[in-house]
Amino acid sequence: MKTLSTIAALSLAAAAQAYTLDVQVGTSKPSTPLSGGASADNSSVIGIGFGTYLTENSHLGLNLSTRNIVTTDPVDATARTAIIEYTYELNSAGGIKPFIGAGIGYGWLKNTYKATALASDVFAGLRFAVTDSVDVTLTARAHQLYNVDFSQVVGENNRQVNSFEALAGLRFKF
Repeated sequence: MKTLSTIAALSLAAAAQAYTLDVQVGTSKPSTPLSGGASADNSSVIGIGFGTYLTENSHLGLNLSTRNIVTTDPVDATARTAIIEYTYELNSAGGIKPFIGAGIGYGWLKNTYKATALASDVFAGLRFAVTDSVDVTLTARAHQLYNVDFSQVVGENNRQVNSFEALAGLRFKF
């Protein structure tokens, strides 16, 4: 019976570290979102994520973020996205933990003809343990929005808006 209580206590301890809260800030460099050469300026990205560890090396989470996608006249468009992301840690032992991942989700657009778009991302980065329950993350992410419609403003629809993002963040483990 003592073995069962020990296993139960270890399971509860593992479950206590299973949930995560991520806070990220960074910069985004969108590709040319409009034909004709109009480019977008670098913009800030702010995100928050909620997730759980599936195994010691894999994590599943929901990432909510906001960014500008076009900031040149006559378009000033922003996107808020909700993306389900899967992350795999390449080395879960040690202080530095490299990771890769991908996600797919939904984007809500402001100042475009259509108000929604499909969103996806792929990313890689490093995670550094600060304490048992706090990690610092550095992430490089390629973010895509599909079927963005600027037809009311500049006569373009079905555009794919790509951006490269560099992010720094904190992961809190509960």
